[in-house]
Amino acid sequence: MQRGFNDETGGHGGDLSRALRRWNPGVELLDFSSNINPCGPPSGLLDYLRRELNRITAYPVPQARELRDSLAGYLGVPVSRLLLGNGATELIHLLTLWRRPRKVIVPAPSFSEYRRAACLAGAEVEEFPLLPGEETASLSPCINMEKGDLVVFCNPNNPTGRLYSRRTLLKLAETARAKGAELLIDESFIPLSGGEEESLRHREDGGLWIVISLTKLWSLPGLRLGCLIGPEEDIGELTRWGDPWRVNSLAQAAGLYCLEQESFIEKSLEMIGKERSFLKQNLWESGHFKVFDGVANYLLLQGLDSSFDAADLQAYLAKLGLLIRRADNFSGLDKTYFRIAVLRRHDNLRLLRGIDNWFEEGCPVSGQKDRKGGER
Repeated sequence: MQRGFNDETGGHGGDLSRALRRWNPGVELLDFSSNINPCGPPSGLLDYLRRELNRITAYPVPQARELRDSLAGYLGVPVSRLLLGNGATELIHLLTLWRRPRKVIVPAPSFSEYRRAACLAGAEVEEFPLLPGEETASLSPCINMEKGDLVVFCNPNNPTGRLYSRRTLLKLAETARAKGAELLIDESFIPLSGGEEESLRHREDGGLWIVISLTKLWSLPGLRLGCLIGPEEDIGELTRWGDPWRVNSLAQAAGLYCLEQESFIEKSLEMIGKERSFLKQNLWESGHFKVFDGVANYLLLQGLDSSFDAADLQAYLAKLGLLIRRADNFSGLDKTYFRIAVLRRHDNLRLLRGIDNWFEEGCPVSGQKDRKGGER
């Protein structure tokens, strides 16, 4: 059985109900395990949605037309190249099932849903190494692609947070096109990293697809919202033959509201950048961790002591109401790795104090290690 595929969650973070049942901290969990915008949702959204609740008595607007039109303008892409869905993950699965590639080539480590979507589509899965800390001038020689394959790439990558240049990805796209393969780039974290100049969403190349999570951008994980950008003819076919009500009414209303909050992203980037630097500096100065130099709203860390086990730290922090993401179910990573989200200053201080306390107490070992996947 594939790593991270041994339960119904796929090994993701953010499963608060499961964590509460397992650790029962007696307090509300502060979620450092999922990587959504810590500034969201935008101010006033919840009150707005309460006023819009009557929308649930009617069918959603098919294809989320109003939201699609507004989002196309915001992203600077033609409406004809844009498809909205119930989160980026659904669109990754949709594209993979529709294209039915012979082989799906995925980076390792990276987001597990690329592999899950490939397995559901009956495709062979091949990994190429993208280990944290390694510099890769050109990705193309690392990837054994052939006609009919689908290459998936995440930029910035999850969990490493590394942002790859537009030039590097253009070379990868050119290689894929020359070999008759398709390329899907997951740009879900570009809006939260300040890396807009590295986006390929404006390219209208055949076989090039871009998926973006609006769930993460606007902090709407319970509503689910994402978009897929691709060739006009292919998007047209997906629109004609796909589910017309893929985006529910409240998610559509939330998206339209969020698009009007013009200063929200700018303020989010400022806060995330400041708090990411704060966490990196403090965790590095602790002398216990290697902190990887990511640019996104999360950080990948590795314990410097070979005996360090993130499962022990996770269990200790969970009892304090702090949930981190073990990273040993990412291909290529082991028990010494974990990932944390960048949250607000007072939350980040709580996490730092909790980590310090764990080391001061002699790194107590958890009696409930979950070697089969569990809450990660």
